[in-house]
Amino acid sequence: MAARIGRARDALAAFAQRGMVRSIGVLVGGTVVAHAITMLAMPITTRLFTPEDFSALAVFASLLGILSVACCLRFDAAVVMPEDDRDGINLFAVAMLATVATTALVALVMLALPASAYDLLREPSLIPYLWMLTPGVFIMGAYLALQAWFVRQKRFRDIAQSRAGQATVAAGIQIGMGYAGIAPLGLLLGHVLNYGAGSLTLLGGMLARNRRLLAQVSWRHMVTMAKAYNRFPRYSVWEGLANGLSNSAPLIIIAAVARGPEAGHLTLALFVLQAPMALLGNAVAQVYLSEAPKAYREGRLDRYTADVLAGLAAAGSGPLLFAAIASPVLFGTVFGEPWVRSGVLVAWMAPWFFLQFLSSPICNALHVTGRQRAMMIFHLLGVVVRVGGVILAGAFATDMVSEVWAISGWVFYAAYLGTILAMVGVPGGTGRNTLRRAAPSIAAGLAGGLAVVFVPRILGL
Repeated sequence: MAARIGRARDALAAFAQRGMVRSIGVLVGGTVVAHAITMLAMPITTRLFTPEDFSALAVFASLLGILSVACCLRFDAAVVMPEDDRDGINLFAVAMLATVATTALVALVMLALPASAYDLLREPSLIPYLWMLTPGVFIMGAYLALQAWFVRQKRFRDIAQSRAGQATVAAGIQIGMGYAGIAPLGLLLGHVLNYGAGSLTLLGGMLARNRRLLAQVSWRHMVTMAKAYNRFPRYSVWEGLANGLSNSAPLIIIAAVARGPEAGHLTLALFVLQAPMALLGNAVAQVYLSEAPKAYREGRLDRYTADVLAGLAAAGSGPLLFAAIASPVLFGTVFGEPWVRSGVLVAWMAPWFFLQFLSSPICNALHVTGRQRAMMIFHLLGVVVRVGGVILAGAFATDMVSEVWAISGWVFYAAYLGTILAMVGVPGGTGRNTLRRAAPSIAAGLAGGLAVVFVPRILGL
């Protein structure tokens, strides 16, 4: 009987794993299309806009990224948690209401700030367009809440299709306005409307399929759900803001203190390094979050997390190793000679992004297990390490400020990954299994990168 039960359990686990693979495949498929559109457009936009224009985009996107983390008061992360859809739809309504409130607050603060406050950014070409932050915050909040609802419903195909539409809209706007010489507005508008197109697509799908559920939204139920999940605004907002500050504030500081268009070079490097995150990491994070609450209730979250970690290592190690080795050689050819510096920065930042690629999907386990306070404390320490390091480098070693930011990323995400695994209690031997599964990808990335560097030299090209 015990053997029969064990075989049934294994069969169920295998079925669940196949379902996860299919879900990830759907999301990755749509994201591949979206990223392919963006990648095809990037060699054009890097020739239509200057590194200085991209520096303005870097500061704008960083400000929007920091503000958007708190726009739903993190109730978007709670939407997937309840078992009952009626509870979930009321949490979605709470997230949207929070978005309206935070957008209004951002608008009031921006109106109250004196003009001299904006001069601190040292991006004069950006200042006329900072008003776009207010609608940008609302658009980002709506997108996060809607995406969370579709993750809850496991409607990954709709998310994938919306991403392809987003990329098309953004690329079209940026290229069209770039040819018209409207800079840097073309870059900024494309960035904001990227999420606007996704929000409209998801909203249309939600209204078409969930009208009966939406009719069950009530003020009383919203208040009940907000109280039941109050740990998200109490702790996760500060954790999210700290994470946003550690990832985005250094870019704003670098734009202000570094010589030349360093922030623009960083923007292109970040885009290239985020490719594995966009193609797989975000998809895994959403599928992981949709399954993790059930795995936790069934007492198998540790094994589930270990399996996902090994899969992430196998998928991400090769591409990021290839990027680290080949980018200093390839960037000038692909994006134009002014962008060689970006390729050098990719090499410095690749270890940071690999560790982030491993930790970002599975950090949702801490949300599921109610460890929001621990996440908040850890990310606040991360702000000290990462932002503090950049401030010190800006004061004493300006020429190395980007490299210092990269090294702080290695340190932070290595510690973060170790903390997540310890708190979830992953099984012993996970490290060996992860390395074994990643070995073929590591070998392929190493071989490909070395070929890019040495084959042209051998052939005298």
